[in-house]
Amino acid sequence: MENLLFQMRRILHLFADPVPMKSYILYAYSLAACLCSTLCSFAQLTVTYYGQTFKVDTLYPASGLAGMNTPWEMVYGPDDSLWVAAAHDYKVWKIHPGNKGARLLLDLGGSKDFTNPAAWPQGGLMGLAIHPQFYSGKPWVYIAFVYHKVSCGVASTGGNYCSYKTKIARYSYGFSTGALTWVDDVVNDLDGSSDHNSGRLRISPLVESDGRYHLYYTIGDMGAGNLANVDRINYAQDTTVIQGKVLRLNTEPDPALPLAQQWIPGDNPFPAGAAPSAKSPVYSFGHRNPQGLVFGSVNGGASYILYSSEHGDRSDDEVNIILPHTNYGWPKVAGLCDDNYTSVAGDSMYLANKAVISETGFCLTTPTTLHEPIFSFYNWNRATNKTAQGKPSNMYWPTIAPASIAFYGQGAIPGWNYSLLVPSLKNGLFRLKLKPDGLSIDSAALPTDTLHYLPGLRLRNITVAPSGDTLFVSVDNSCCAIDSSGTLGTSVSNPPYKGYILRMIYLKTLYLEEGGAGPGPPAKAPVCKVYPNPAHSTLYVEGTSHERKPWVATLYDITGKVMLQRETTEDHFTLDIHAFSPGVYVFRLQNGYAVPLMTEKILVR
Repeated sequence: MENLLFQMRRILHLFADPVPMKSYILYAYSLAACLCSTLCSFAQLTVTYYGQTFKVDTLYPASGLAGMNTPWEMVYGPDDSLWVAAAHDYKVWKIHPGNKGARLLLDLGGSKDFTNPAAWPQGGLMGLAIHPQFYSGKPWVYIAFVYHKVSCGVASTGGNYCSYKTKIARYSYGFSTGALTWVDDVVNDLDGSSDHNSGRLRISPLVESDGRYHLYYTIGDMGAGNLANVDRINYAQDTTVIQGKVLRLNTEPDPALPLAQQWIPGDNPFPAGAAPSAKSPVYSFGHRNPQGLVFGSVNGGASYILYSSEHGDRSDDEVNIILPHTNYGWPKVAGLCDDNYTSVAGDSMYLANKAVISETGFCLTTPTTLHEPIFSFYNWNRATNKTAQGKPSNMYWPTIAPASIAFYGQGAIPGWNYSLLVPSLKNGLFRLKLKPDGLSIDSAALPTDTLHYLPGLRLRNITVAPSGDTLFVSVDNSCCAIDSSGTLGTSVSNPPYKGYILRMIYLKTLYLEEGGAGPGPPAKAPVCKVYPNPAHSTLYVEGTSHERKPWVATLYDITGKVMLQRETTEDHFTLDIHAFSPGVYVFRLQNGYAVPLMTEKILVR
């Protein structure tokens, strides 16, 4: 009890802090989960966040076995299996998401020429993508991995730094053998490093304007100007060097192009050499360490947006929309063009070990289109950033370390539709609600900007089952995480569940009490009324003014199909049901936190 009171006092103190932090985390709402996250086993744990209940259990490993060594990539495949690439194991697994069966598909341990753990690259075996026509004659799987160590040296600050080479290879899946067989290399000789390799790989869900599917790959700035790589030149702003970029490649060679160009789309935005037809694989630039990449659609799959999450330096982790021929600012800008890193007389601020002259000045004068992030975690002001950077550990720095990103568009979890899910290497999972057009974050829809789940865990990746009610999260193997209180500066050197893949299943569905059988929802004061019942042409809804807006009122038929939905900020409103056929329907009301407040059967006559 004393520990509980201490945690509550800490939370109250946090919300009294005058520091203008854009992304306050809702510690109070997830307190119960926080307190048990380091005490309970994930053999099976029921947790509640923001009024929604989930079962969390272990998908991998089986009881008594060790976890994978850094499960970096997870893809929910068209065969209803979870395809997993383990970065340091150099193995690709296929795991059944229901019965937990696991099968090894590929061991690439012999495809690399380095073994020394002290000289290990960031990642290793990284991105994995499955061709959209997997069952239509193209059973291809694309895998990105570091295969060659070039050299190692000693940085001026001390410590080892190493240069590597990375490739993206295409494999064919044998449906009868269950094996992956090498077909060809899409690209090799990509730069690699002991830091900031990034390594996410995605395929466009639809054919693009040239009638082809394309591969998108994130490659970081090699950690240039940072820690052991302090002596590296930062090339993120140089479009002739493939560092700090998002690349765009073909999924199969184009025979209409010269041999050296067959894997590079002819409509890519940047030239490569003097020949007009020669194109570079560079699609966008000015990136630091974009480890998250995902396509998402807010219009039923008619079109898709490419989202990315990117590690900031000592603050300002980013969520971006990736566009062609576009500059994302690094290392001249961190996060927004807001001068929270601009140097002033006698007081320099640094990015990539270089003094920043003026963030806004660069944004206004850069000759290439510059795109600000649609969201910046911990978008603190300059003075607060300066204070945080003087702290002794990166656990004090205002960052979440976003390791991946997923798009939630399935609609099975109330309030989650059109959200971005961002796993954090420092503190669990964050959810950002998108506006209806998918182009910005709907801050008004959430209590702070982000909703926080699984606090205290060091998460590497996340993917969502097509049903939408189940999330799969992989837990990173390395040090460290902020403890489950979420307080900057706290640190757990050995976070739990290393190498595990956890399954997080939404449990709360529409509650319909039948004949009084079964436990009912917890008793609470009514927040609204809906009448008349039975109804004929109009339903009247009366809410209370103290609830968070907007309301979301939904009517379902008895199969669970959405028949009508209205979003409003009015406390008293109506629903037009004159076109409904007679029968039983279900009315549900959610508040602006996406928390269900009322569920009631409605008889329409």
